[in-house]
Amino acid sequence: MNRYRLVVRRGARLLGHFDSAAPWAQEAVQEMAQCLANAGYDLELLIADSERRLLDSGPDGIRILSSEPIFKAKTLHG
Repeated sequence: MNRYRLVVRRGARLLGHFDSAAPWAQEAVQEMAQCLANAGYDLELLIADSERRLLDSGPDGIRILSSEPIFKAKTLHG
């Protein structure tokens, strides 16, 4: 399942981002983008379809210590 991130700026100032990994994440991000674009915010869409994982291997098996999504910029359609 893809994870979507919508980065929100006003001019050169970063305001924050909206992340969604829900089954309907693409629709959620598109809806947020439409509302924010209409209000004059600058937006960047990032999509993570893979992740980097830090693993631990011990006598009880392998376990994930941490994971980090790997985002790639995509064109925003809205």
